[in-house]
Amino acid sequence: MRRVADAVAETLRAQEIDVFFMLTGGDPALWTALQRQGIRMIPCRSEQGAAYMADGYARMTGRPTFVYGQHGPGSANISSALADAYWAMSPVVSLTSSVPAATRDRHEYQLLDQLAMHRPVTHWAGEALRGSHVRSMLLRAMHEATSAPGPAHLDIPRDVLAEPLEDDGTPDAPAATLRAPQYRTAPAPEAVKAIVARLSGARRVVIMAGSGSRVSGADPEVRLLAEALRAPVVTSIGGKASISEAHPLAVGVVGRYAAGVANDVVDEADLVLVLGSRLGSVTSDSFTMFAAADLIRVDTRSDALDPSAALNVLADVKLTAQALLSELGADPGAARDTAWVASVGERVAGWRENALKVPSTGGESGQMHPREVVSALSESLSPSDVVVADTGYMAAWAGVLYQARAAGTTFLRAAGSLGWAIPGALGAQLAAPERRVVCVTGDGGTGYNIAELETAVRVGIPVTIVVVNNGTLAFEYHLQKYVEKNVIPEINDFSDVDYGAVARSLGAAGVLVRSKGELDDALATAARSEAPTLIDVRVDREAIAPVTSYANQGIDPSAL
Repeated sequence: MRRVADAVAETLRAQEIDVFFMLTGGDPALWTALQRQGIRMIPCRSEQGAAYMADGYARMTGRPTFVYGQHGPGSANISSALADAYWAMSPVVSLTSSVPAATRDRHEYQLLDQLAMHRPVTHWAGEALRGSHVRSMLLRAMHEATSAPGPAHLDIPRDVLAEPLEDDGTPDAPAATLRAPQYRTAPAPEAVKAIVARLSGARRVVIMAGSGSRVSGADPEVRLLAEALRAPVVTSIGGKASISEAHPLAVGVVGRYAAGVANDVVDEADLVLVLGSRLGSVTSDSFTMFAAADLIRVDTRSDALDPSAALNVLADVKLTAQALLSELGADPGAARDTAWVASVGERVAGWRENALKVPSTGGESGQMHPREVVSALSESLSPSDVVVADTGYMAAWAGVLYQARAAGTTFLRAAGSLGWAIPGALGAQLAAPERRVVCVTGDGGTGYNIAELETAVRVGIPVTIVVVNNGTLAFEYHLQKYVEKNVIPEINDFSDVDYGAVARSLGAAGVLVRSKGELDDALATAARSEAPTLIDVRVDREAIAPVTSYANQGIDPSAL
């Protein structure tokens, strides 16, 4: 007997979806249906871990990626974990069961308004109350996830999932395999001409590539535009790797987590071409940047544009960049201040030369500086390898100091959810088994989802996790010490946990290291291993990341 759950699995298979993230929760008809279709189920240790794993997978592939939560608390946990996918424009589809439709008006066990919980963190949320509606609504959820792009949600009552399927068994399917961004809007010809006119007359042009540029897949066009215009390129943290940071025109990440030289370059520009960035508080360093120059803003969402900008273009970044390349004249960089462009290159090269040098903090012996950790990663990884960083200090250390030497999906970061990185890296590794994925997180972030190492062991995900362990929530500690002038240890500090031993207890490889030589050896061993590996790196808690909050207090992070 075929059931509605079979329609779900058949629709996923028709869309070539072969991985499904979940935590088992009382819907056996669905597991049987997925098994029949050969869809690989990844049972995680928490709904949060499952959602973050699906998010990492979706960011790597651009495909609609499913995460399941049981009705009630399972669905609530999924909805609360979708914020990062929402911020990152990641096409995650939350497929949750809901309490039986036939009894939900009688105080059914675990009854919640699951649509209401999902709506703030999705672009679309719906419920299929009839089995005959499941296929079309499932396709709608996938369509919405890839079109926005961003999370979507479909609720199916558990009694509906188990109903007999009363149709001919022919799955509805769109003509094409869905992938984000599913639709691309070309810029109007007059808008392209207006951009070119402004670019042609500007002396100091900077290209700003954000998350939208990466989602659009505009990496080749960003490089070609930079070369044609002789324009330095800066990125947001989410836009990192829009251009190889080894390119002579690549400046690096700007904003709140940045090298001073990168922010200086933006401040010196007379025109900034903003490709797919909302210029939010992190990217604009709390809205203190991007005010002096004329802005040309290109984005697919009107709420990402700015009525005060010199020019707004509502269009796909990749198509707009391609149109600009076609429209540019023989020497579009003729008006450029070549001495300034050369100066930018020299300053960035000088900063790169010194970025990973280790200052003295007066810390304890047997502790590394986080710059040494980034240096070891830089030496160990190839350009095509993937670094996945947590938010906070990990975004600053890895986002600013690690040089992404290849454009594309070589750097992912938590868009705001501490603890995202471990399961996010597991999802990324599943999506790209031929590439090496290394997670960079702190001891604070590790505490959220370290149990997913058991998932990695059980499923067979050979990810490497580097825990930058200073025994405290260092960002909080430093804000208290340097800004508030009042340190409160009891809300910052952790116990002395050997996370390598924790990893071993979960079946993974685990090691504790205290020197760069030990870290180099551990990374080399992890690269040869087919098992997940956690490396607990003891670092100095006094080491301050490249965060402008401290520079604004008159403290130079490079000296600490």
